[in-house]
Amino acid sequence: MTSDQLEQAGQYVLGLLGDDERRIFEAEIASDTELAKAVNKLRDHFHRLDDTAAALPPNPELWNKIEARLGSSPIDLAALRNRPTASPSRAWLPFAAAASIVVALGVGYMVGSTLGTTRQPEMIAVLVNEADATPGAIIEAFADDSVRVISLDNFVIPPGQVLEVWTLPDADTGPVSLGTFTDASTLRLTGPDLPAPHVGQLYEITVEPSPGSPTGRPTGPILVKGFAKQPV
Repeated sequence: MTSDQLEQAGQYVLGLLGDDERRIFEAEIASDTELAKAVNKLRDHFHRLDDTAAALPPNPELWNKIEARLGSSPIDLAALRNRPTASPSRAWLPFAAAASIVVALGVGYMVGSTLGTTRQPEMIAVLVNEADATPGAIIEAFADDSVRVISLDNFVIPPGQVLEVWTLPDADTGPVSLGTFTDASTLRLTGPDLPAPHVGQLYEITVEPSPGSPTGRPTGPILVKGFAKQPV
């Protein structure tokens, strides 16, 4: 099984593939036992995340903005108001154009404790461990050179070391550090001035000596990596 297939498996489980890509990938699953096992393993992983996450009530201020924007829409807003937001992995579908669709899918995961203020990322990458296809982190890349890192795994960080987030804008530029962290949780990092993130851009997390790579390039083992896709 190739690294591209592992990446697609993560995108497939999270609903990020387009219709044509999904049909092609499902045909691959039907003919590749190893790939099918990887997909099932990813599904099980996210189901376990669902079981540990509590539903969050939508923010009333966000609802007011949605109702004002929708106006005379036939969508049953009362029914949506009473629907709790989904748990993290199910809610991690990209934002749709209409705010009502955002809420229907579940905004808890995307906005955390600041409902109503979240911007839509330009690109999203699911970072997986190539050894066992386990998703370890999600990267949301924004137009202002910042990224949101959502850890899906309890990374073990050895004493005196940090985790460093990297991206590869292009071959000429080479890998660029977006920042370091030591706590495996959701956080935002702001990197240097870079071109707008694009489809297929590489993101990865490595283990580096504190306070970060001494060379300005990745030197430690790669924990997880993945390639950017544009939210639908």
